[in-house]
Amino acid sequence: MRADKDEKTAIIREEAALRAFAAAGVLVVILDRDGRVMQINRKGCELLGCSEKEIVGSDWFETFLPSRIRQETRGVFDRLLSGEGPVARYHENPILTCNGEERVIAWNNDVIHDRSGKIVGTVGAGIDITGRKMTERALEESRERYRSIFESTTDALFVFDLDGKIVEANPNAYRMYGYGEGELIGLPASAIIHPDYFHGLVNFQKAIEEEGVFASRSVNVRKDGTPFDVEVRGARFTFEGQPHLLALVRDIGEQVKAERALESARQKVERLHEAAQRLAKCEQEEEVYRIALTAAEGILGFGICTIDILEGDRLVAKATSNGLPEGTSISAPLSEESLATKTYKTGKSFLFGSLAEVPEARPTSSDFKSGISAPIGRYGVFQVASPQENAFTDDDVRLLELLLGHTAKAIERIRLQEELKERATRDPLTGVYNRRYFNEVVEQEFVRSRRYDHPIGFLMIDVDRFKEINDRFGHQIGDRVLKAVAELLIGQVRESDIVVRYGGDEFLIMLLETDGETEAVAERIRNAVAERNKTNELIPFPVTLSIGAAHWNPESKKPIEQILAEADERMYADKKSKDDG
Repeated sequence: MRADKDEKTAIIREEAALRAFAAAGVLVVILDRDGRVMQINRKGCELLGCSEKEIVGSDWFETFLPSRIRQETRGVFDRLLSGEGPVARYHENPILTCNGEERVIAWNNDVIHDRSGKIVGTVGAGIDITGRKMTERALEESRERYRSIFESTTDALFVFDLDGKIVEANPNAYRMYGYGEGELIGLPASAIIHPDYFHGLVNFQKAIEEEGVFASRSVNVRKDGTPFDVEVRGARFTFEGQPHLLALVRDIGEQVKAERALESARQKVERLHEAAQRLAKCEQEEEVYRIALTAAEGILGFGICTIDILEGDRLVAKATSNGLPEGTSISAPLSEESLATKTYKTGKSFLFGSLAEVPEARPTSSDFKSGISAPIGRYGVFQVASPQENAFTDDDVRLLELLLGHTAKAIERIRLQEELKERATRDPLTGVYNRRYFNEVVEQEFVRSRRYDHPIGFLMIDVDRFKEINDRFGHQIGDRVLKAVAELLIGQVRESDIVVRYGGDEFLIMLLETDGETEAVAERIRNAVAERNKTNELIPFPVTLSIGAAHWNPESKKPIEQILAEADERMYADKKSKDDG
């Protein structure tokens, strides 16, 4: 009786274990000593995309592992079966589904014994962590970009937590404050801010909570206790998933010292300050040149001056004084030996009381006797000349350098803003606009279309067989195909039209002010693709596009989502017609 009861209990336990095995929410696979699948649960079949009948009996390593890891993984399997020495029972590796897709699985493995204690196989329970791995990879790439920008910034950069402690600092911060590498981390804000300017943690927390941007001047303290003047710009910043304060600190000690030294020339300094404020508000470089030139004439009484900006390998005149004789200011290559090129290359200002002092000078007028040549940061050269000898002083040079310092900052800010704007609105791979930019401008274009009664055409475009391209030839070839497609699309539309990478291998073209020409553009694109395929060097079969068109008229009540859905449906209809054919 006892034996019957024990046997019945064992059967019940075995049945319960089988039910748990089948219903487990993770992939469970049992392999025999030869690596063949003995059993796999429902979750495993779903993940692999095959039936249990198709999987059981197959060689796990040859069928479901990428070739690049088979040998290594089988070696781990063999060591696990041998029972010789410690073997890592947890590991992560990719597997191949039945349709060839790779998924990354986190495994916990163990051996299976028969009743005599002999190892007869392994059981592995795995969780699909593909999404997590992709997120981790994207996060790491984002961190690398952040680190590159963070460390290359020419000013000091700090990241403060809610307690006002430094959690990150760039190399320039260590140099500016005189600390050794790593010594700034963990220090409170009060350690680098002069006591007269530190107002506790309230300001830090307020700046983070309000998510605003602030800019101020302050006095900071170096490690040796030396105070110095700074300009601080800060804003809320998400760091490792938590709100922090990002502060950019610029050492303005020399600037402040020069301003104080010129107190006696208050009127000129006020004009300089006014010019700096105006420069700080400029949104176009041409405006910067005009303001800087006008300020130089007003502050220093210069009558004949020019601003030359570097373009390629030439210094090109961008602004000149009124009344300057035609041909007085001409562009010059950097390879040419002149006072302007010397000023730019050395980054130094040159004051000369007579032409005899500067043999490099090549005046374009015999009326020029003395002058100043000063760099505008790394952007160009400012030159002023006078028909009188010894017309300028060292104070004039210092004032000019201050003005040109503000000018260089304005140019740097405008160019950085343009670069950041371009990065924010462009797809980094193909260079066309991204979806975020499209979402920002489409409503504006609808308003403009209604105002001027112009229809808008939309082309939704998908690269055929793109997954096959990636799987067969790799993602680098896939990226090159996407770049080539983007270039082709740009070449077939007007400059005013908007080409967008809508997602993955899908592009969207918004054709502004069209008059029923959408289909004509689509046909032009198809013809261009056909012509391009004649010399297709990327892959051994033609790259084709599926295209769907939709139109929006000013009197239409359709929302943009419906218009795009129509284009999308027609695109897939185009793709299906090719598959059916």
